[in-house]
Amino acid sequence: MSQLPETSGGVGKQYWRQTKRLTMTLLCCWGLLCFGVLFFARELSALTFFGWPFSFYMAAQGLTLSFVIILAIYSLGMHWISRRQTEN
Repeated sequence: MSQLPETSGGVGKQYWRQTKRLTMTLLCCWGLLCFGVLFFARELSALTFFGWPFSFYMAAQGLTLSFVIILAIYSLGMHWISRRQTEN
């Protein structure tokens, strides 16, 4: 198990800056996905996906799937950031 860099040095500040950037980017993506589906639900209802209105599918399944994908991206991103910082 690797240790997190200390915050007193420049390496630690860079680690937390990258962590905050990744977290805020993915949080904004999640918020825009949720807001977009709810805001455009009436327009998305005109489309059908496997016999269901697309807005219903996105609210019931699509947003859950997108949240899991965001979690996977976060996990891979944090692994990449941690490995990169421990190499320095």
